[in-house]
Amino acid sequence: MWGSCLLERISVAVFLLASIAPASAQAPSAPGKPLPPGPAQAKVKAACTTCHNTSRITEQHFTRQGWSAELDKMEGLGAVIPDADRIDFLNYLTKNFGPEKPAGKTAAKKPD
Repeated sequence: MWGSCLLERISVAVFLLASIAPASAQAPSAPGKPLPPGPAQAKVKAACTTCHNTSRITEQHFTRQGWSAELDKMEGLGAVIPDADRIDFLNYLTKNFGPEKPAGKTAAKKPD
């Protein structure tokens, strides 16, 4: 009797813990920052905002290679990025969210 009661409690606990993971991967309630216009904007938004808001994209500033690695990582987590669209994704992400120029630095004036 005690064994089945314990087993039932453990089963309920496992079920509840397993339910938490899918809930955390659902689309966010807040949309985040808008994505800039561009040929791949709609496709990037559709592929990426299934799991997180656009701020997760707009706050990143990767090189093209960095964005490629990020797309690979996201595909490994379930994102669907068609092979035919991958170059468009990379072009869009790199153009709009590439490495930032160092803040506050200006070109030094050459002495006259």
